[in-house]
Amino acid sequence: MTQPVSFTPLRTSHSVAQAPAARDTPVNAAENAPPVPVARLSRLANELAMQAPPVDHARIAQLRQAIASGDYRPDAQAIADAMLDHFGWAGT
Repeated sequence: MTQPVSFTPLRTSHSVAQAPAARDTPVNAAENAPPVPVARLSRLANELAMQAPPVDHARIAQLRQAIASGDYRPDAQAIADAMLDHFGWAGT
């Protein structure tokens, strides 16, 4: 279960998050987006924090069945490689 996230804005709720200064060549569309009220961003962040993470129940059932029948054979090398890639330890 997740714990609620508390948030105290540095500015009052009527302040807005400012978009970066305009450039000659914008990097992405988000830079040209209108400012978003901090209160709205805070509310959205709290709503996301309160949601449960997505769960693929069909995949879990499939894995449980494979484990129960003895057909689950994890690839240790693939798991190790993925961990090294994820944590940035590969190629050092």
